Amino acid sequence: MRHPVCVVTGSRADFGILCPLLLRLQREPSIELRLAVTGSHLMQALGETLNEIEESGIPIHAKISFPMDGDSKYSMAKVTGAVVSSFADYFSAERPELLVILGDRFEIFAASTAAALMGIPIAHISGGDTTIGAVDEFLRHSITKMSILHFVGCADSKRRVIQLGESPDRVFDVGEPGLENLISIPPVSKEKLREDIGFPREGRAYAVVTFHPVTLEEHSGKKQIGELIQAMDRFPDLDFIVTLSNVDAGGQEINRIWKQESSSRQNWLVIPSLGAKRYVSAVRNAEMVIGNSSSGIIEAPFFHVPTVNIGNRQKGRIMVESVICCKPDAEDIASAIRLAMAPDFKELAAKASRPFGDGHTSEKILPIILDFLTSGNINMKKSFFDVQFEV
Repeated sequence: MRHPVCVVTGSRADFGILCPLLLRLQREPSIELRLAVTGSHLMQALGETLNEIEESGIPIHAKISFPMDGDSKYSMAKVTGAVVSSFADYFSAERPELLVILGDRFEIFAASTAAALMGIPIAHISGGDTTIGAVDEFLRHSITKMSILHFVGCADSKRRVIQLGESPDRVFDVGEPGLENLISIPPVSKEKLREDIGFPREGRAYAVVTFHPVTLEEHSGKKQIGELIQAMDRFPDLDFIVTLSNVDAGGQEINRIWKQESSSRQNWLVIPSLGAKRYVSAVRNAEMVIGNSSSGIIEAPFFHVPTVNIGNRQKGRIMVESVICCKPDAEDIASAIRLAMAPDFKELAAKASRPFGDGHTSEKILPIILDFLTSGNINMKKSFFDVQFEV
């Protein structure tokens, strides 16, 4: 008997992270993998990363598109409702035995909401993290409460999921899945990267830049991206590979500014998406990573590459020694960039700790999923696990 397992991917970021697990599920004879694709994968303006999925050889079971009409929180709320409806239709027709989802984005929250209301068990990857500056924070914790299995990235996240009332016997510290690509994807040299994308220029050091909206701060994106650009302009001898923002409220405005400003700067390359292989290779060979993406907190330190982490979007995550946190202010960002390039800091980054696991996450997740599917003891009536502590 083959067990139908649905995995949802909504962006270039989560597909790259999920890919090793998807390949294991695809090879497992007892599982029928159903990959549901949604979000920015289907949006041409954001690189149409559907092509990357097709090139991976993993078959797409469903494409669930949604119109992102506008760039506001109102639009994001309206779209979330539409995505819940679309996934309700899909799950009603297909009825998977398990939904596997990663992270905290609004389209993932929507898919989880539909599944939970329809009694479909959910396995949630990367719960228990904290990101105080984004709506991801409460979406992630909400998904945790809808889920049956929890695959967390570190010991702190495991404690938080249990504190949310989830039974410890359903919470598994398997490490951050994003690290798996870092050890499994064959490295591409700086020269091959230049051949593929025409950048960075020969003989030039470069930084990888990704800046997303800080969704719990009102109308901050335009000002903060302006401060970042001012800081970047102070380093004419450094090339910048800029990947576009996600589809959260405020992302379209940020992307318009990147594209508009890039036309007058020879040391920038603005690209919708590098794809997992090129992104990993770009980070591996970079002088530093700049912005407010989780990849600067989790993936860059694995290669001992310094990170300049701007503002509050990732506030609350574990920050290792190679991460420099700064305010979204041009002077502070520029100071952080100078520090990241300093020989003493590079030496410190080379010795940075690695608290997010060993890069073998999918290998640990698969047997737990198989045991869950074959045990015959799937109980959707969760009891709240009370933690004994004093406040």
